[in-house]
Amino acid sequence: MVVIHRAMLRDLERLADSLGGLAASAPPARAASAPPARAASAPPARAAAVRRYTAALLTAIRADHDGKEEVLWPLVAALAGASVDLAPLADDHLAIAAAADETSRALARLGSEPGTPGELHASVTALHGMLGEHIADEQSHVFPAMRTYLTAGAYLWCERQIRRRASLRDRMFTMPWLARYARPGELKRLLATGGWPARVLLACARPAYARLERQAFAVWT
Repeated sequence: MVVIHRAMLRDLERLADSLGGLAASAPPARAASAPPARAASAPPARAAAVRRYTAALLTAIRADHDGKEEVLWPLVAALAGASVDLAPLADDHLAIAAAADETSRALARLGSEPGTPGELHASVTALHGMLGEHIADEQSHVFPAMRTYLTAGAYLWCERQIRRRASLRDRMFTMPWLARYARPGELKRLLATGGWPARVLLACARPAYARLERQAFAVWT
């Protein structure tokens, strides 16, 4: 969970940085008599890469929240009882889902309509802020309850149930994505938990992920 949180926040942050640079290149407002200026737009190949990468990132964010609400949190609530209140975090998920939907709509227009880099930058920045606050609350309130009431075996069972819900296509993104942000000890534990299928999946998916990452986050010109 710590690695997932880190990956979500850092990717949203660097996506906002990339989009902010493109949005800043938009021409200033023109006088009524001046000819129209060329609006900032994303190069088609780069726009396609950003759409693919960001769509996969948003899918990972939604899957993380769905897995918690439907698998992990019910078990935490059953074991921890009144010592933990998950309702505010569930409300956060609704707000974050709405913000992610807004980002998806802006993403669909990237490269096809002038001004969309600025619109997408604003929505990604808002999503990053909301998710950052939510993760801070989750780590300060839910993590202690998990460490107190969940056995390692119970948590691993939850992880397996959540992993089974993901499609192969989704795992082809999330496995190298998590490996990219995991520290050496964290990656070792992730691979140990997933066994040989996780190692094979990582080896197969890493090159395509690295290529997409380079295309999506290269300097925009």
